[in-house]
Amino acid sequence: MLETPAKMKAKKKRLSPSWLKRKRELEALREETEALEAHVEFLRIKRVPAEASSVNTFETLEQKAALDRERQICQAALDENRFLKSRLQVYVNLSGQLRTVLTAAEQQKTQLMIMSITAARTLRIESGAGYQLRLASPRVFDMLEKRVNARFRELEASFSDIQQRVPSADTELIQIYSKNGDRDTGIVESKRAQLLPFQETAISAIVWSIVELGGFPDSQDSRVIRRSEDVYAVDSRLTVCLGNGESVSLNTHSVMKRFVVSTGTVLLLESNSNWASDFEDSGSWVHTTDEGGCFVISSYALNGSRDPGDLSQLHSELTLKPSGPPENTSRYSKAGPRTVHDVVIPSFREIIESRHQFVENALFDCLRTTSVA
Repeated sequence: MLETPAKMKAKKKRLSPSWLKRKRELEALREETEALEAHVEFLRIKRVPAEASSVNTFETLEQKAALDRERQICQAALDENRFLKSRLQVYVNLSGQLRTVLTAAEQQKTQLMIMSITAARTLRIESGAGYQLRLASPRVFDMLEKRVNARFRELEASFSDIQQRVPSADTELIQIYSKNGDRDTGIVESKRAQLLPFQETAISAIVWSIVELGGFPDSQDSRVIRRSEDVYAVDSRLTVCLGNGESVSLNTHSVMKRFVVSTGTVLLLESNSNWASDFEDSGSWVHTTDEGGCFVISSYALNGSRDPGDLSQLHSELTLKPSGPPENTSRYSKAGPRTVHDVVIPSFREIIESRHQFVENALFDCLRTTSVA
């Protein structure tokens, strides 16, 4: 039986069912999905380098900013270093100039000390113009040095006791008495113990330099003879002005000797003096005295031990007593007891006080110069 075209067309339709169509659609969709996913992946991969480039650019900017800051800090440090070097050079130059000034000031201080002694003597020339400096013979100085040596042998064993007796506060004792009840033999003893904020070597050096320069500035005229490294002989003339406008002339011959002992430095003095004056009411008179001095300079004992610090003790003892009758005094009468007690003894005390003050001033001047240096 033959098939007609209508039958063949119906059969052909039955060969392409709907599920096959849907299958093909699904496959097409799958292919399209895969293509889209591939495209998305391509786009993602393409985007990553751009983001990485952006991140790297940000990090580079931060590093550059940090580097700029470090460069600025380094430059500021270099500028400050150059500034400090310039300031240091200025200070070095100032230090050299200051050293030069201090050296000149030290030399000027020595010159001023000499000038002050000379000026003080010059100021006293008018009041004592009628008197001359008397020069002692070598025999007189030999005798005085023997007295110094004998005095040292007497006191040598007691130097350590003198050091222990010095109290922590300054003390001064002046005694005036007569021998055997005779007021004409007025004897004066002056004892002073004091602590000074200086080294033992500084005090002894200042005192010894005063001796080398010819004595204290109150001396109107003097002559210094160096007998040995530790012994000086001095002729000096001093005019003491009294309150009533009159004056007393004092000619002194002395020997000062330096001893170094275990406790410090000892300076011993022996001298004799000739006092003379022309008073309107009592006429011309003369009085002769012998003087002895002992100066013990040592470091102050702290906590029972002798510590060589910047604190020292100065123990001084001075004695004035009448000596034998003066020579060549035909135009002078012997000073009476009233004159001795009213003129000689007060003048001696005034001289002691003035010279102690001069030594202290010289020490403090030296301290100020050392502190600046």
